[in-house]
Amino acid sequence: MAILKIGKTVLGSLFNKPATLMYPVIPREYKELTRGHIDIVMEDCILCGICSRKCPTNAITVDRAAKTWSIQRMQCIQCSCCVDVCPKKCLTNESTYTTPDVIKIVDTFEQPEKPAAAGAATSPATSPATADTAAAPAPSADATLKVNDTCVFCTLCAKKCPVGAITVDREAKTWSVDNDACVKCGVCVEACPKKSLELS
Repeated sequence: MAILKIGKTVLGSLFNKPATLMYPVIPREYKELTRGHIDIVMEDCILCGICSRKCPTNAITVDRAAKTWSIQRMQCIQCSCCVDVCPKKCLTNESTYTTPDVIKIVDTFEQPEKPAAAGAATSPATSPATADTAAAPAPSADATLKVNDTCVFCTLCAKKCPVGAITVDREAKTWSVDNDACVKCGVCVEACPKKSLELS
């Protein structure tokens, strides 16, 4: 009886399709929500460093001086925390996996030089009705952070600033920003409850 069972299994295997794929001859089709690897669009990155601070495994390194963004592939756990906190939405969690290797892979991306736009300084003003519906343009490199009279000195902007460029003194009712340290990420502008901040 045992021989008959084995014979049946052997004959069935001869006429059935293989249970596994002939990888890499036949590429695997990944599902839509598969968390494969983190990818970045360096043209949109402002090197604010929020992703590296929020990464639970310290897999991301941001070097503002060298204008580089690096990730240790073996250390990344694809949790998408960096994708969620990125203020410019330049990080994505792709569904494909990186090429396996026997060494720890560190991918480094360098920010390309942005050519100065001819009409950037004299862009037409946007009407209030259009400003609510249209996407806000990215602030230029020479943009400055300003505060108006509606500020209540709640210090929320200073707490949210990823580079510590904002200083708020509630007792003296003073607000200041180090424009050299500011990376123009807009996190403080979005966090302000009174909408007192503006990047222009």
